[in-house]
Amino acid sequence: MTQIRIILPCPPRKKGRAWGDWYFGHSLGDALERQGCTVRYTYRHSNRLRRLKAWMLRLVSRDDVEIVIRGSVAWKPLPWKRCVQWVISQTDTLERESLRAFDHVFFGSDRYLAEHSASCKSASLLLQCTDNTCFAPNATGPETEVLFVGNRRPYAKRDVVKRAIEAGFKVAVWGKGWDGEIPETSYAGSHIKNKELSAHYASARVVLNDHTADMRRDGFVSNRVYDVLASGTPVVTEDMPGIPADLRPYLFLYSNEEELIERLTEAKEASPERRMELKTFADVVRQEHSFDRRASTILEVVSGLSEATNAMNNQTALKPGG
Repeated sequence: MTQIRIILPCPPRKKGRAWGDWYFGHSLGDALERQGCTVRYTYRHSNRLRRLKAWMLRLVSRDDVEIVIRGSVAWKPLPWKRCVQWVISQTDTLERESLRAFDHVFFGSDRYLAEHSASCKSASLLLQCTDNTCFAPNATGPETEVLFVGNRRPYAKRDVVKRAIEAGFKVAVWGKGWDGEIPETSYAGSHIKNKELSAHYASARVVLNDHTADMRRDGFVSNRVYDVLASGTPVVTEDMPGIPADLRPYLFLYSNEEELIERLTEAKEASPERRMELKTFADVVRQEHSFDRRASTILEVVSGLSEATNAMNNQTALKPGG
C-alpha cells in the first residue's frame, strides 16, 4: 500500500471553514485513498512552532512519496524522499531553479509546461479538475440569475462582477471583501459550504467566473470552471490560453467588456436544448476531468519514478565494486 503525504499551502480546516486549497487537497487525497493509498496531510502554518512540528513529522515519517500542491510559498523537498509538485496557480512567485529539486512537476497549463519543462528533471501536464462526489447536475438549491462565488482581494478585485451589475444583471455575490464595493442587494453572503456549492451552481441560470492575472496570462484554468460544468450550468469566463479543447464548446467565453455582456446575455437566455447539452456534458466532465482520473495519472508517474530508481540501483549493484 502506497503511503502518500499531501503538502498543502494553507492552514488546517477550522470551525467548519477552509481555504479552497484545503478542499482541493482533500479531494485529491480521497481519490488516492479510493485507489488503495494511505494519505496524510501537512499544512502551511503561520505559527512558527507548528511549522517546526510539521517539518519534524515529515523527517520521521515513512511516506513513500510527497505531493506538494504549490501555493505562493515554495516547499523544499526532502532529498531522501520521492517528491512531486503540482503547480495550479501562483506562478508570480515560482522560481525556475526551485523546480529542479522535485522528481517530477505537474503543470496545470500546457503553455507553462512548454515554457518550464526544461527546468525540471521530469514534467507533464495535469489540468485542474472536479470532485465528482460533490458536483453533479441534479442538485437543487436557491435559484439565481447570475451567481458569482469568490473573495475580493487586492490582487483579485473581480471587476467583472461590477460590470455585470452595472449592466443590469441580477448578480448574487458570495465571498469576503465585498463591503462597500457592490450594492447590498447583490451581496448574498460570505460563505457557501462546500457540500452545498453544487446545488447553488446547478440552480443558477448562469455562473460568472474569472481568473487572477497570472492564471490568465499563463493559461491555468481554475477548478471552478470544472465544478460548474460538472453541475450542468452555463459558465461565463475569460477566453484564455489553456482551455482544454473538449471544454471550449461548452463555455461562454469573453475577451473584453463588450463580449462579457454579450456572453452573459447568451448564457442567461440559453435554450432548453442548449441547457440539456450542458447537463449531458456534465457527466463527461465528471468522468474525464475528475480527481480520480488525476489521482490515477499521479500514481502512474510515481510508479514510473520507482521503477527508474530501482533500475538505477540495480545497475549500480552490477558494476565492479558495486
